Amino acid sequence: MPPTAADLIRELPMGQLVDHQFFVLTSMKEPLAWARTTVRRLLHGQTDQDQIDDAVLVVTELLTNAIRHAGGPVSLTLDRFEKGVTVGVTDRGRDVAALPADVVCPLANSPKGTPGDAGGGDLTTNGRGLFLVAAFASGWGVEPARDGKVVTAAFCSSGSAA
Repeated sequence: MPPTAADLIRELPMGQLVDHQFFVLTSMKEPLAWARTTVRRLLHGQTDQDQIDDAVLVVTELLTNAIRHAGGPVSLTLDRFEKGVTVGVTDRGRDVAALPADVVCPLANSPKGTPGDAGGGDLTTNGRGLFLVAAFASGWGVEPARDGKVVTAAFCSSGSAA
């Protein structure tokens, strides 16, 4: 199982917490667009553009998963540290075992190297979100929350992970 958010913060050189933002997105008409705009606005001038782009991509993937699969209330947390950023998405889902712990290439075992030959589902349009999270974040984790789970991704200030 991936590390918890607390483990991520202890293990990565993030420094002290500078700012904490929490948003409930459940009743929003366009939560993904709102979240992308908000993350860009809150991080503008606070970190480099690569890290902002990475955080926006990861927030989009985590929120899409939460909205599509978990149902119920969804919230977003953005914590800015002296030397990094964490984003967390909380949803009603309780399945933490299905989350990949390591980045893997879903095409690695494909005999022809094409998306349709990967087996196990259509990865051309679905199933890649958490692999992107693992690829772009410095670290990520999942842990139970009061009424579901929270998936947290951390980004160290050294720039883009990909």
